[in-house]
Amino acid sequence: MDFLVNEPSVSPKPLYEMLNDCSRSFKVFCVIYTAMKMGVFDFLNKPKTLAEICEKTNANPDFMDKICKILVDLGLLVEKNGFYKNSEISDAYLKKDSPLYQRSVFEDLRNNLKLWERLEEIAKSGPITISEEGFFKEHNESLASQALCGELQRTVKIISSLPEFKKARKLLDLGGGHGLYAIAFTKLNPNLEAYVFDFPEVLEKTKENISKLRAERVHVIAGNFFTDDIGEGYDIVFFSYNPGGRNPKLIPKIHASLKDGGIFINKHVFYHKGEESKSLLLDIEWCMVSWSGVKKAKRIYSFEGDATFEEYLETLEKYFSVVKIVDAYEFAGKDHSC
Repeated sequence: MDFLVNEPSVSPKPLYEMLNDCSRSFKVFCVIYTAMKMGVFDFLNKPKTLAEICEKTNANPDFMDKICKILVDLGLLVEKNGFYKNSEISDAYLKKDSPLYQRSVFEDLRNNLKLWERLEEIAKSGPITISEEGFFKEHNESLASQALCGELQRTVKIISSLPEFKKARKLLDLGGGHGLYAIAFTKLNPNLEAYVFDFPEVLEKTKENISKLRAERVHVIAGNFFTDDIGEGYDIVFFSYNPGGRNPKLIPKIHASLKDGGIFINKHVFYHKGEESKSLLLDIEWCMVSWSGVKKAKRIYSFEGDATFEEYLETLEKYFSVVKIVDAYEFAGKDHSC
């Protein structure tokens, strides 16, 4: 019974600091996500009083007062003389009519948090199995939203500066998902016809984007690039963030689909020989779900059959002359974090 009268020999402070960090981050997420669902950011492009916000959202004034003040502290709202207005970042990313609207990313994060609640079950029984096609269909919009936050634009800028791009007439976006890369490429090259190759279910969203953005020279090809023909006569094959992106067995197939003098552009996260895990937490999340079509390996962004960067480059050089390698940090800019 000594524990009732004697203080613990080990301080609980580090533990409670962890718990407080976890608790605060989750609560902040809930405040932002709730405000987004209630449409708070959608009409605060112009200043509104608390009473006007409550009227628009049908919210309790006491709760909305606290929510707005928290959003001000987070830098997502600006308050002046009792009037609230979106900050620049909210206008750009949290307002429904913005082309950079990030709600789908919040939805993905919420679903991931729900998945983590099943960690004990998964740790005992193994990963939850879903179809690869279903996964990419579900996450297509989120992947597009994240790409629009700078990575897509940086990629397009690098590729459009290549002499071969200016002369290209036919481009394949292999495993192109949302199709935004292909659409952007055709905007910058008026003579280019672009083809997005992906699973049939995934291409439903691709077609929506093509229609929404009025892309007249972007087409879709349904299939599985591991097993199906991907076409031929391409001037450029672009391959970005895909399960096959580090599999050297696809290199001959890609090479055969190109015209003489055509170029292959591969943008993926590689592990170097002997490199340790990038994040143990992400490794766990990666392994909580398995795909029925392609077998994952044990580290984030890795699959069975993947080559290390050095191994992939060795195979690549058997078919292509490697012209340029852009490092991820250089590519992503100073704001990049792993």
